[in-house]
Amino acid sequence: MIELTDRSLTLAQLEAFVAVAAGQHVTRAADDLGLSQPAVSHQLRRLERALGLSLFERAGRGVRLTRDGESLVPLAAAVLAAMRGVEEQAAALRGLLAGRLSVAATHTIGIYRLPTWLSRFVGRYPSVAVQVNVVNTPEAIAALRAGEVDVAFVEGPEAVEDLEELIVEIDELVVVVGTGHRLAGLGDHAGLRQELRRHRYLAREVGSGTEALAAALLGSSHRAGPVIELDQLEAVRSAALAGLGFAVLPLAAVSEDLASGRLVRLPVGPGSVDRQLRALRRRGRPGPSVAALWPYLEELAGTSAG
Repeated sequence: MIELTDRSLTLAQLEAFVAVAAGQHVTRAADDLGLSQPAVSHQLRRLERALGLSLFERAGRGVRLTRDGESLVPLAAAVLAAMRGVEEQAAALRGLLAGRLSVAATHTIGIYRLPTWLSRFVGRYPSVAVQVNVVNTPEAIAALRAGEVDVAFVEGPEAVEDLEELIVEIDELVVVVGTGHRLAGLGDHAGLRQELRRHRYLAREVGSGTEALAAALLGSSHRAGPVIELDQLEAVRSAALAGLGFAVLPLAAVSEDLASGRLVRLPVGPGSVDRQLRALRRRGRPGPSVAALWPYLEELAGTSAG
């Protein structure tokens, strides 16, 4: 017989712990979990009593992990991931009439491609809950490796030898400006690359898959002049539409703007820079939701290649 005491661990305690650790804030974690702030605080106190450790300390209006707390986050996340695996396996035995799929996607994929990619899957399995977190490429890969998400959709060139990879689509990077910008009227100007050095470059943040490849497209003109760095793809696109400067953006994100004439593509040639839009999953036996999703992605990849 196992006697339950105040030193027993519960999944509710671990969920509260991981949620607070992610945002370093109890109230935001409570909102994410759909609980009250006192309920989350209560779970944290019970967890600290059960472990005999102090996991958080106050930091302004939020909290921060203690050294002991930091060391326990990966273990707690792994326990929750294992529990999700149990739930998904049960869902598979019921024919995926229920379940959960957690996804991390880069901005380009999450905004412009993922809704289309997932449409048939959610149509086939309407009761499977899908959660999408939009982050940059390194963050998406880190979340997958840590077991925080089931699938990562990325566009950067990072090596992923420890993960299973599927190239779903190829996208081209293009240099664009608003139609009212001075560069828009230069056309196929022989000195266009040099001219770019005199104008403001609308850059993505370091770590963005787009920015990692922009240097190859722009050559020595990459960040050679004044720079505005923006942390969202849509912010870069809006700045270009407003005429604030030139930008390197995925064709998937600006194809409609180019077709309507709101943006103009600059012929910086020679050649072009393509990037692979990839789906990643951990090696080994996947959970039922991932196993069900993968054939859809393979079909998309085959259509794209054709």
